[in-house]
Amino acid sequence: MTEALRPLRPLQVSSVSHDSQSSQPKSGPISKSITAPDRPKKRAVCSQCRIRKVRCDGRPNLCQNCDRLGFECSFQQLPGKSPGQYVVKLPERRRRMQACIPCHSKKTRCLGELPSCSSCVRRNRVCSYPRAKNHGSAADGLTGAVGFDDECAEDASPSQEDMDMEMEMGDAADGEGSAPDAETTTALVLDYFDHLYPLPSFAFLHKPTVVLRCRDQTMNESLKLAICAITSLHLKRSSLCHDLWVQQAEQSILQQIGRASIFHLQALLLVIRYRIESGEFPTAFMLAALAARTALALRLNYERPELSQVAQEARRRLFWAVYLLDDFFCVGLREFELCPEETIHLQLPCDEDHFGAGRYVHTGLLRPGPSDNVSTVGLRGVYLRLTSVRRAVMRFNRRVGLGEELSSTIGGSMRRFEEELNSLMANLSPFEQYSVSNLTSCRWQAQFIMLHMSWHQCHCDIYRLGLDGYSEAAPSPILMAIHPRERTAMQFKCFEHAESIIRIVSDFSTHGNGECLLERDAAVCAFESARLVMFSSRIPGAPSNLDLAINKAKLSLNLITRFFPYSASTQPLRKDLERLIASYSVRLALQTQEAFSEPDPPSARPSTKVSQYASSRQRLSVQSLLLQSDFVDDSNEIAGPAPGAAIQATANAMQTNSRTTYVSGSSEVTVAPRNQTWGVTGQVESLNGQAQQSGTCLDAGQEDAGLIFNPWMGFAGTEDMHGMSGRPPDEEF
Repeated sequence: MTEALRPLRPLQVSSVSHDSQSSQPKSGPISKSITAPDRPKKRAVCSQCRIRKVRCDGRPNLCQNCDRLGFECSFQQLPGKSPGQYVVKLPERRRRMQACIPCHSKKTRCLGELPSCSSCVRRNRVCSYPRAKNHGSAADGLTGAVGFDDECAEDASPSQEDMDMEMEMGDAADGEGSAPDAETTTALVLDYFDHLYPLPSFAFLHKPTVVLRCRDQTMNESLKLAICAITSLHLKRSSLCHDLWVQQAEQSILQQIGRASIFHLQALLLVIRYRIESGEFPTAFMLAALAARTALALRLNYERPELSQVAQEARRRLFWAVYLLDDFFCVGLREFELCPEETIHLQLPCDEDHFGAGRYVHTGLLRPGPSDNVSTVGLRGVYLRLTSVRRAVMRFNRRVGLGEELSSTIGGSMRRFEEELNSLMANLSPFEQYSVSNLTSCRWQAQFIMLHMSWHQCHCDIYRLGLDGYSEAAPSPILMAIHPRERTAMQFKCFEHAESIIRIVSDFSTHGNGECLLERDAAVCAFESARLVMFSSRIPGAPSNLDLAINKAKLSLNLITRFFPYSASTQPLRKDLERLIASYSVRLALQTQEAFSEPDPPSARPSTKVSQYASSRQRLSVQSLLLQSDFVDDSNEIAGPAPGAAIQATANAMQTNSRTTYVSGSSEVTVAPRNQTWGVTGQVESLNGQAQQSGTCLDAGQEDAGLIFNPWMGFAGTEDMHGMSGRPPDEEF
C-alpha cells in the first residue's frame, strides 16, 4: 500500500500548548524549528488623525499633528469626560480647493480663483461654483474611543498630488445630495414649458402630468435632474449646478441601461441635447445610439391603441424627438441614421390643445399616400414632413455630386421635390401661412419661423446645384448638360428663397418675441441664406448689390449672435459668417474687378483617419457635429507595429502634429492642429493663405465636385475662405 504523501511544509505549531513536548518541531526531512515572529505593538491613533487619514505619532496627551495644526486631540484628558469616550469634531479641510462646475465636469484642474477660474477664462466658458456645504454638521454627534487598533494610514505631506486628490474628494462630496430643492425644481420645470417646450425637439413632455408630479415630488429623479439642467443651461442660470445635475442624471440612466423606460428615455434625450449645446459631441453621438435602441426596445415606432390618448401622443412625440436627432449627426448618410423612415409606423403629432386635453386627432403619416384625406396637419406635423423632404434633397445632392444621378433625371427629381414642398405648404391653415400678422399673433413663434425658414432653405438646397461658380453647384459636366435658360431660372429661384429667409429673420427681429429660444436649424438657415445673398451680388440683375447684401447678411449674424450666444454647436457658424462678411466688406472697400469665384483647395496626402472609400462617400463639413466629435480609426494598431515601421510612424506623427486632414470627396482640406490654438475654424485661414500664395481661382469649369454641401449636411462653401488673412484666430476654439 502506498504511503501517504507528506505535506510540503510543516504545520504551524500552536503557541498555546498544554504539553511541553508539543513546542518541539516534529521529526522529518525538515528539521528547522519554526518560530512565529513577534507582532509589533500597534501605535495608538487619535481620532482626528484617523478621520484625516494621516499618520499619528501617538504622543500622550497631545499628538504632534494636532499640536501643529491647533486641533483638539482625543488624547487630551478633558475635565468632566470619561477617559474612554471622546466627542469627535470633524476638522475643517484646510487644503481642499473648490473646483468650479465646468472644470469638475470635464475633469480638468481648477485653481479655484474667484469670481472665475483661469481655466474657464482661457476657454471662454461661464464659470460657476457649487453652493457651499456645511461639512462639519454630520460629525458633531460622532463618538469614538480614545485609541484605535486599526493600522493608520501613511502620513501625507501637503503635496500638489494630495491637494488634487482632496479637491476631487471634496467635489464628490459636494455633488452628493446636490439635487435642486422643490422650489427650484418647480420653477425650472415651469420655465421649461415656457421656453423650451415650443421647440420641435423638446415637445415630448405632457405639461399637466409633469407639473403635477413635480409638485407632488413623485417625478422620476433622472428626468427631474435632466429638465432642471437643460433649462438652466439654455436660460443661462450660471449660479445653478446644472453640470452636476446632468452628470447625475446620465450616470443614473447608464446604471440601469438594461431596463428600458419611458422616463429614462425622456431624460436621456434632454441629456443628449445638453451635451450637444455644451460641446461634448462624442458623448452626445454615442448616447444618441442608446436613445434609438431604447426607443425601438420600447416599440415606440408602433401605435398602441389600447393606451390612453395622452400616453399614445406622448409616445409618438418621444419617438419623433429621437427622429429629429438625426439632423445633428447623420448629415444625409444612411449608415448614421438612428430611425430609418421605413421602420416608422406612427402618425404625426397633433396640435397642443388636443394633446393637453387628451383628445385623439388623426394627423396622417410621415409620407402621405394618395388616400390621405387629412385637411390640416399642424405646424409640428408639417415640420416633420419637411425634415423628411430636406433629408431626401440632401441625399439627392450627394448622388449628383458623386455623378450617380443621370443628367436626364435631375430635372424630373427637382420638379417632384417642388410639388412635394408646395403640397406641404397647402396643408397649413390660413393662420399658419407666413405673414407678419400671423407671426405676431402666433402662439408658437419659434416653431412658426423655423418651419417657414426651413421650407425656403429646402428650395435653396435644390436650386443651388445650378449656381455657376458656387462651391455647392453640380459638377461641370452636369451643369453643361442643363440648358442655360434653366440654369438661370434655378439661380434666381435660389436667390429669391434666400432673400425670403432674410426677410423672415428681419421680421422676427422686429416683431417677434425676443425672449423665445430657437433651435440650431434656424441658425443654419440664417447662415446659408447670408452666404447665398452675398454670393448673388456677382450676378447681373440680382435682387441686392454687394453693399445691401452685406447688410442683409449682418441680420443673419445678429440672429445667430443673439439667440445662440453660448451654443457650442452653432459657434462655428457664427465665426465663419463673421469672416465671410469681413471678406466681402474688404471687396466692397477695394472695389476689385475680380470674379467672385473660389480658391482651389490645396492638394494633400490621403487621409489616414478614415478609409479611402469612406472618404469619398462621407464628406463632412467643418461645422458638422460628427466631424467635430474627432473620432479616429485606430485599426492600424490591431496587429501591432510592423518591422521597420518605427521610423515611418515617427515621421507620420511629426506630420500629424503640424496639420490635420479633413476629407472632402476627391479633395482634402489641411488645417492646423487644435493643440496649437487653431481649432477647426483655422481651416478658413489655412485655405485662404495657401490659395493666395498659389494665386489661382476656380471658375465653373474647374469647380471641385467634392465641395457641395452646406453645414446642415456637408461641406461649407469655399467662398467663405477667400480673402481672409493667414493668421490664426486669437481665441481658443
